[in-house]
Amino acid sequence: MASEETLPPVARKVFAECKKCGVDRYHIVIAHTSSSAAKLQCEVCNAKSVYKLEGASKKKKKSVKAADGTETPPKSRKTGSEKRWRELRDKTTGSAAAYNMKAAFLPQTSIQHPKFGLGIVVGVTPQSIQVVFEDGERSLVHNRG
Repeated sequence: MASEETLPPVARKVFAECKKCGVDRYHIVIAHTSSSAAKLQCEVCNAKSVYKLEGASKKKKKSVKAADGTETPPKSRKTGSEKRWRELRDKTTGSAAAYNMKAAFLPQTSIQHPKFGLGIVVGVTPQSIQVVFEDGERSLVHNRG
C-alpha cells in the first residue's frame, strides 16, 4: 500500500482487506475524505470501505472480559491465518510448484509465490485460485496460458 505518511492517489489500485468478501483484494481509491483517510471500492463486489493511515487512528482494540473477571487480549486476524496455513502445510506433501499465472493448479497443491512465499491452494475456479499464505488468504489468477 502507500507509505505511512501519505494516502494513495485517487484512482490508484491498492491491496486491502475487503470486509464484505472476507479476503484481501484490490480496491480503487475513490476519494480522499480527509488528510489521513480515503474511501475505497472493492473491484470484485463493489463494497465501499475507508482506508486510514496507520498513525492516524487512536482507537484501541478492546480486550474481552470473562465471567471470572480475567481479561484476554483481542485476537488478531493474522494468528488465525497463520494457524490455518500451518495445518494445511503439514498436510501437503511434495515440493512446492513455482507460481505462474499461465499454469493450472489443483486444490491442496502447495505453490511458491515470489512475493507472498509458500501457499496452499484451497479453492479453484476456471480463472482463479484461492491460496492460503502465512499472512492471509489471497485470490490469484491461473490457467491463463
